[in-house]
Amino acid sequence: MIVKDGRIRPFAVVIPLILSIAGFVLAMIALFAGTGSQQQALEDYHLLAINMSNFGHDLVPTPTSSGSQPTETNDGGFLDDIQDGLDDIEQQISDQLNNITNDIADQLAQELGISQWYSLHIMNVCEGDFAPNATSPGAWYNTTNCTAQSPGVHFNLTDVLQKEIDEGPLDINAAVIPIPDSIQQSIDYLNSFLLALFVLYVLGSAFSGLSFLSCIVVLTLRRPSIERGTIVINIALAALAALSLAIGSAIATAISKKGVSKINSAGDDAGISAIEGTKFMIISWVAFGVMFVTLLFWSISCCLPRRRVGSSTTYGEKYPRTSMDSNRGLLGIFRRRH
Repeated sequence: MIVKDGRIRPFAVVIPLILSIAGFVLAMIALFAGTGSQQQALEDYHLLAINMSNFGHDLVPTPTSSGSQPTETNDGGFLDDIQDGLDDIEQQISDQLNNITNDIADQLAQELGISQWYSLHIMNVCEGDFAPNATSPGAWYNTTNCTAQSPGVHFNLTDVLQKEIDEGPLDINAAVIPIPDSIQQSIDYLNSFLLALFVLYVLGSAFSGLSFLSCIVVLTLRRPSIERGTIVINIALAALAALSLAIGSAIATAISKKGVSKINSAGDDAGISAIEGTKFMIISWVAFGVMFVTLLFWSISCCLPRRRVGSSTTYGEKYPRTSMDSNRGLLGIFRRRH
């Protein structure tokens, strides 16, 4: 039984203990994804990724297919058959030219010296290429470089692209490559929330960890029941953890969705698109969920009716007092006779 005599048994603390450690681990993953020795393994847990694999296509002129020409409506004859055959040959040649041009544009995007993607995390920015390539089904993020950890990191895509293109193998002036200003403005919008997200996830991780340690202490003491003061402390820790993670998750979800929408709208013509960090959102909301369940556990424990352990009477019920008068009983009769 989890409850006995109106109190939570200590072994029941295993439930919030498991939930608290899960919340702590998930919050730490969200906070430190893209940093340290797990850059590659945790790259998928980004707030947002910018896809640059199509960038540079507009630098190569693409052949335009010829529009349909009006034809005479006379009966089909030998000349019409010849004209149809010439139209088919022209279409095949146009398709081949389009394929060749697209291949050249793909090679140009790689030869520009820029990465195929840039990802934004809470404490840093990473970049790399899609493996095995950008068009393969199930392509994954192959990380090549990440910035150092920094609370409130600021990512400037325009400066990064200009620097990498200038240092690239092709002799191209980065100033002539069109990068819409609205894209950088969208990224600046995300940058403005990163320091607040850092603080919130640090608090969420800290309070989740303290909740876990508090459960360890309760189990170690091995008392017959959990006191109300201990329950109140755990309620406070779980509530603060759940609140921090809820606010952080809400902000991260909102700015990621808005940033993706703005970048995709502004970067369509330039071959720049954005990808929402779905996995980050999942672990962030799950971390909030487990800490909220932990809060419910301790809240229910606090609301249970209180009874004395080992007693069948209600707490506060008075027992009849035994008389201490020495003149009553057998001893009193003996004293009166003498």
